[in-house]
Amino acid sequence: MRIPVVAAIGIVAFGSGVMLGFGVTPQPAPNGLPKAVEASRAALLAAAESGDYEAVRPLLPADDGFRYTFGGPVEGGPIAYWQELERTTGERPLETLAAILRMPYTLSRGYYFWPFAYDVADVNDLTTHERKLLAPLGRLDRLFAEGTGYLGWRAGIAPDGAWSFFVAGD
Repeated sequence: MRIPVVAAIGIVAFGSGVMLGFGVTPQPAPNGLPKAVEASRAALLAAAESGDYEAVRPLLPADDGFRYTFGGPVEGGPIAYWQELERTTGERPLETLAAILRMPYTLSRGYYFWPFAYDVADVNDLTTHERKLLAPLGRLDRLFAEGTGYLGWRAGIAPDGAWSFFVAGD
């Protein structure tokens, strides 16, 4: 009689722990990202696909740690900077953000980066498949610098889901 009672208590305790979240490891999103990172990626992708900078604005971190240029801060912040790039260079930052967020990511130093090429040191290290994935971003000789690696547009999201940067160049 004692064994079935102990077993029943164990089953009830385990079930209660599961319901309360004790001992349960958070499960990643289907693409392997932590749920907070995937939620941010999905929100950024939807905003970027809308083509509306105002849809992106609420997703920008409130602190000054967000990187959008390697120069100093721009009056008006990231959105003003990206809009100026559109006007003066013809670049399309929101289209590019959407394109890279549809690509595979890489995990480096605890952060999630798009595109996967973020940590590729040499263009010659890319497979044919990876070259095709990067094709929408432009010519590879413009995306990579010898001895430096990938310098094209890239975005990073912290493990807690905070958007850390969206920048190009070095």
